[in-house]
Parts: sequence; structure tokens; C-alpha cells
Amino acid sequence: MVAILLGLIVRDHFSVPTKHLVIFYTSNLRGQVNPFSGQFGDRSYERVGGLAFITGLIDQTIRQFHFDPEYVLLLDTGDALFGSAEASLTMGEVPFDLMVKAGYNCMAVGNMEFELGMDTLRKLANGGHLPLLACNYRDLKAPLGNTFLPSILVQKGSNKFGIIGLGHSDLARNTRQENILQVEVTDLQASVQKAAAGLKMQGAELIVLLSHHPGLDSRADLNELFPDVDVVIGDLIGPHYPNPPTRPVLCQTAPARGAGIGMVRIPFIGNAWNIPRTFHKIMVVDASLVPPSPKILPAISRVEAKVDSLLEEVVAQSVGDFKRSYETESTMGNLVADAIRSSAQADVAFQNSGGIKSSFASSAISLRDLYDVLPFENSIVKLKLQGWQIENLVEESLSGRGSFLQASGLRCTYSGKNPPGFRMIQISIDDEPLESEKTYWVAVNDFMVSNPFSWPELAQAKESSVVGLLRESLKNHLSEQKTVSPAPERRFVDIQDSDETLRAQALSFELASLSIGLANDGSMNSDLGRLLAETMRAETNSDVALVPVSAIKSKGDPMTVLTPGRVISDFPDYLSVDTVIVLGDQLQNLLVYSLASGGTPLCFSGFSVELRDGKLSKIYPWEGDFDPTKSYKVAIPGNFQETVGKAAGISLPKGSPCFTDIRRVFCNGVRRSNGKVALKRAVF
Repeated sequence: MVAILLGLIVRDHFSVPTKHLVIFYTSNLRGQVNPFSGQFGDRSYERVGGLAFITGLIDQTIRQFHFDPEYVLLLDTGDALFGSAEASLTMGEVPFDLMVKAGYNCMAVGNMEFELGMDTLRKLANGGHLPLLACNYRDLKAPLGNTFLPSILVQKGSNKFGIIGLGHSDLARNTRQENILQVEVTDLQASVQKAAAGLKMQGAELIVLLSHHPGLDSRADLNELFPDVDVVIGDLIGPHYPNPPTRPVLCQTAPARGAGIGMVRIPFIGNAWNIPRTFHKIMVVDASLVPPSPKILPAISRVEAKVDSLLEEVVAQSVGDFKRSYETESTMGNLVADAIRSSAQADVAFQNSGGIKSSFASSAISLRDLYDVLPFENSIVKLKLQGWQIENLVEESLSGRGSFLQASGLRCTYSGKNPPGFRMIQISIDDEPLESEKTYWVAVNDFMVSNPFSWPELAQAKESSVVGLLRESLKNHLSEQKTVSPAPERRFVDIQDSDETLRAQALSFELASLSIGLANDGSMNSDLGRLLAETMRAETNSDVALVPVSAIKSKGDPMTVLTPGRVISDFPDYLSVDTVIVLGDQLQNLLVYSLASGGTPLCFSGFSVELRDGKLSKIYPWEGDFDPTKSYKVAIPGNFQETVGKAAGISLPKGSPCFTDIRRVFCNGVRRSNGKVALKRAVF
């Protein structure tokens, strides 16, 4: 009997939690200070969110479930300090100070934080009140590079917990270039592993990854990627997770703007934190039911007293609810694009969907609403583009690879069933078919112009000028209209399955008839590969172009007629075209590697080579003499460093984006030459 009782006591000891770590978290607060009307799941709420009510719900939950306040953490996944009128007008100080008062332990650095500028971020970070975490960012101007801390160690009771921050690894595509010139982005995996190892050395029993890098739930190898991480709280993580949870526990992203908060409870059983028995929940912050926290409500009231008189000015009336979307055309996007085009007096206007952060409800539209919709301090840039450049922008938008471009002034028929890069069927501007070589006035925002990774065509514009402020243009547009309503028109029409003949015709349409047939024999003498290289060189105005023969999949009939379908078949990979500055000796080493046994064969343009016994003997540039110390501008596919440079043991400098799709570069170049093929001899 004594043995049985002892066994039961031991079993209970190893099955009943003796304490819990409770983590509350928010995501994409966007400077939202007060409650707002919004959607949560299938239900609409009159008032959700607001920092006083977020804190009130946390306090209420702690009391209701008898959580030990000593073992509570409050975290944020980033994009917290910018996005509202209060945030913009105070350069992030209001949301930052309120988060400090609310008791946040730390926050990850989001890409929107950089809208404040590095000087402001340094000031906030150096105050020491709220750690800004990003293990993969390094401020090159800071003496120790520590504006962004990689991690913090938090002591709760007798236990130590590590929190690592992870920023968006593709920062260049998601914020203004001028704001990150002094920021180095390091390898995602290596940065997390280094931070985790440091926390383990300091005695951390649990490690939480607080990530603004999106979509980590899509990684099947997450445990291998971050072997020391126990919990992942991040951006764009869906509700699908195993039951019981596996390590690392993936926590669903909390609703944006504070409409909801996340809670994670991890039990301590026996002598360890028990991951499989972790509990996770998303809770709505219903401001009609939750009492606001008295510790920050007075501070919010003081802020509102200062800004309310400025922001409650009514600009126009909305009749009907506008909608926004990141993936497709939206009524809110159409309205913003119309305002841009009208203000700039342009033929066409584009607005990236990611720059629209809210939408108008059916009510009076105030200046505050304008700040919610367009929180970024963007200018409007008017520039000249040719028709083929507009085609490239639209195709990239339809590809689903990045932010959909809301548009004004054009109509586009496309097929979402066709391969990305070749979905467009027809574009018309002012009811006239787009002409590929005609010049048009196009208006965009300055963020898009400064982001060559997503929209390189904008940086190539012949003429450009700043013609106004984006938010001001929307205000003026609304004031002129007085009343606006969401129009049912469609500017982008997907034929889907309604016209299979038209869809097929779009892929078989003849772009050019080639003067000679182009075959691919898989070697550096491949005619098709050499024309691709020559087109890349000419279109980027480079000295040299290099392309791996492996990028060309065709080894069948020679290409005699250029059609989208044939191009997709021969070049199936959706690759960007970049230019890099390479020294002559590096270029020579790449060629030596490509000719070696086991090397990657390269097609090239801009020079010819002399071989002896199958090895490189001499390089003959088409202009001038070859100089190993000279710098050459080289056009390459976007994955060249990964597929060729690394294998060759050569580290090339970071490329400058020129085009997003190598296949469209080929199509446009061949079409512009009317199919005339003139290839110089490659090998002697």
C-alpha cells in the first residue's frame, strides 16, 4: 500500500503543473491607441482594441484564471509604432510610451518601424524603456551595432526565459531604401542560432522567438531551422497547429491593430517546462465588455485632447463600406489610385496594396480616417514609362509574388490560370490598346520608386518629378467629390474558365518570327542561350552578360517563332535580372570554373573566348582589350550567386535589380528587334 501511495504521489508530481508561464502578445498594432470598429472572425464589433482595453483584458484574464503575475510576459511581434495619426504626428513616441506604461517586456522590430527613420529608432532604443529586438539587423552607425538587441534574458521568479527578436529578412522590399542604408541584414538562421546559444549559456530554460519575418508556419523544417527555440510567436502565422503541440510551438498571429491578443500558457511539470501541454488562444478585445486599465487611460486621454481637434475635421461622406485587399483589386485601392492619377494628371496610376492600411466605413470620413488608411508619409512621383514597362509592372502584380498594384486609368483582361509572368491578355489605357513602345505618364508613390527589388522599371524612367503628397491628394480628391461610394467596376477581369480559347490564344500569340531557328545543345555554344545572354546585355546596357545553360530547359526543336507558350517551355523559371560590377579577374575565374569538369556551363555575351585543349586561353571583349583589374558591368539572373558563384567559390557583390522576369526581358528584346538574330562567335 505504501508503495502504491508513493507511486501515485510521484505520478501526480510529474503530471500536475506546479506553475505556468503565461505569455500575452500583440501583432501589427500600427500605433492604434484607441478602440475602433472592426471585424473579428465572422462578427462585427462597434469597438475593439485600444491599448487601455488590451491591458484591461490582460489584467482581467490574470485575475479570472488566477495566473501568477510574476510569471506573465507581454510581447509584440512588430509594426507597433507606426500606422495611426497619433503615431505619425508624434514620430512613434505616443504608442512607444503607452506600450512602456502597459508593461510590455519587449517588441520585435517590424518593417514599418523604419518609417520613423533611424535617428528616431536610435532615440527610442537608447532610452532603455522597451527593448527593440532583431537578431538579424545591425545598425552600422551605432558604436556597437546594438540599436537592435538580438535578444533579452528575463528572470521570472527562480526561472530564466530567453526572448529572441527576428526582423523581416527581405527588408529591402518592405520599407524605404533611404531608411535602411545603415542597416545590415544578416542570415536568418545563423542569427537566431547565435542568439539562442548565447541565451542557453546564460541559463535560459525556455526560448521564445518573437518574429516579424512572415509565414514561418509554412516551413516544414522549423525544428531543424531553429533547434533551440521552444515557442514561435510571429507574423502571418495561421491557426493550424498540431494537437498536442510539437516543439517549437507555433502561435497564431494576433489580429491587427489590437483587435485581439494572443495568449500562450506553458506548464511546469516535474522539473521541466512541458511543451506538449502548452495551451494557446486568441482573444478578441471587445471594448464594450472589457474595463480599460486605469494605469494608461489618463495618458491616452491627454494625448487625445491634443490631437482630436486636428483630426476630427470631416472631409467627405462615404455611402457604403469600402474594402481593401493585398491580393486583388479593391474598392479602397481604386479610390486611392484615382486620387493619385487625378492629382498628378497622369495617364495611369499605381498604388501598392501594402501601403493601404485601412478602409472607409459607410459614415463621415474624417482626417483621422485618412491617417488610418494612408499612414505613410508618401509623396506622389510622376514619371514617363514605355508601354512594355507598364506591361512588366502589371504582369509582376498579377504573378502573386508581391504586393498587388491597385490601378487607375487602365483596364486589364487576364487569365489567372496561365503561368505567372504571362497572365495578361490585353491592357487598354483610356479605352485604347496599350502600345509597347509608346510613352505614357505614370504616377506612383515614392516608396515604389525607391524599391527597385519589386518595381525596377520605375527606377529606369526617363523623366520623373515629385508632384504632391499622397494623403493630401486623397483629401483633396474627397473634398472635391464630397460623397463617395464603392463602385462595382472591375479594372482587372480574370476570364478564368469562361473563355478557354482566349486563354490558349494568349499563350500561342506570335510575338516575333525569328530570322534563324535557335537550338539549345546544352553547351556554351547554345544559340538559344547566347541570344538570351545578348538580350540581357542589351536590355540592361551592360558590358557582359552571363547565364547558366541550365536555365534553358529546351533541347528539342529549334525556336523559330517566339510565343509566350514557347518561352515558358524553354525558360520555366521565374528569375529576376540583376547587374553586378565584377573585376576582370573574377570574370576570368568564373569562366575557368564553367569550363572545368563538374563546372556549370555558361552562355555569355559581350566577349568571345579562345580555348586550348578545352581550357580558357584568352578573353576578347567586343570593345577594347581585356583587363583583369578593370571593372565590368555584368548582367546575370537573380539566382546566379547561389547557383554559380557559390559553387565556383566566388563571392559576387550584391546585384542591382533591373527586371523581375528574365523571360519577359527575352520577349521584349526579341520583339523590339523584330525577330532579327545576329550572334557573334563565342568560342575560337
